Amino acid sequence: MKKMQKMWVIVLIVGLVFSLAGCKDDDGGKEPGTGGNYAQYYDGTFRNNQNGTVEVVNNTKYDMLLFEGEIISTNYIVGGVKAGTRSNVNFSTKTDFNIGSYVLLRAVKQSEFETYKLESRIDHTAMATYGEGRKYTTNIVSTTDGAYRYMVYNRSKDYALELRKNSPEGEKVAYLTKGEVRRIINIPTGDIATLYPVWVAFNNVTKTIVSFAPSGVLDYHDVQGSQPPAEPPNFYFPDTGTSVNITFPDVVLPFATITIRNNQSRLITFRTGTTEIRGESQQIGVTSGMRDSYEIRSTGEGINLNISLQAGAIVVPVRFESAPGASTVTVQNGYAYTVAFNLKPGADAALPASYEAWLSPGTQMNTSDLLK
Repeated sequence: MKKMQKMWVIVLIVGLVFSLAGCKDDDGGKEPGTGGNYAQYYDGTFRNNQNGTVEVVNNTKYDMLLFEGEIISTNYIVGGVKAGTRSNVNFSTKTDFNIGSYVLLRAVKQSEFETYKLESRIDHTAMATYGEGRKYTTNIVSTTDGAYRYMVYNRSKDYALELRKNSPEGEKVAYLTKGEVRRIINIPTGDIATLYPVWVAFNNVTKTIVSFAPSGVLDYHDVQGSQPPAEPPNFYFPDTGTSVNITFPDVVLPFATITIRNNQSRLITFRTGTTEIRGESQQIGVTSGMRDSYEIRSTGEGINLNISLQAGAIVVPVRFESAPGASTVTVQNGYAYTVAFNLKPGADAALPASYEAWLSPGTQMNTSDLLK
């Protein structure tokens, strides 16, 4: 009997040893607090990220891990970007890469993830577009730093929300997912800032991210943070009640969307007059073989759209082919346009007259095509 008991004790001990040996935590298999095997995520060979078309710029003082989707776990890490640097993320293995789509890309401090894992606070979120011939850049804006804080609510269950500073076209302060509430935003000072809500969605037909505003809704807020232990002030978007129950049956697209592909061997920039426009990729200029989409707000007046090469040495008017000599073009908000930009056969590439930039007639964007 005693021999049998000893045998069972030995079996249990051996089993315990093997179970501990095979147990790995969320730190890449190392003990909590040791940093885990995080170096792999910053290496460009991870997922072949050095060839990725999504660029992440990290101007903070923290190393950031990058996650795809809602869940903050090692299973969803798609890369990393060291403090003060920039890195690429590769999504070319996606089955819809050829036609284009988007991912929810999130940045979390490595130190935060080491400690809190699934409960980590998210510093930055972006709807990052990918696709053949497309680039996208996002600049990490930390929302977990600073002695002051306030709390924001996205009251739409259907659409994501960007909060922008000082104007609807201003600096992006934070991104909230559909129906995200009680999001704490930390800021370094107690200064007042004006935040404008801009709702965003992915248009499944044009394969672009579009910004819009519900008809009659422009609930901007003058926000000011408080210091703990004081409770953070609450700000709701839109500013009606406190529950998440707002739907937008009358979405208004306040921009025309214009897509350009660069079939030339040199960088081109898209401009209104002499002002260069930043595209959906968040970059100025389209490199050879790539394309980008631009949101142009129309007031019903003519706009001098043009394409610039060689830092403005060559300027090519963007016009409708039916009116090539017009001084401006008029586009309509809520419509999608494309530009065919070509060098005339056999023409001298050094001359502006050698190029054509024809703007296609617009196709109305149906709000039912917006992915929710």
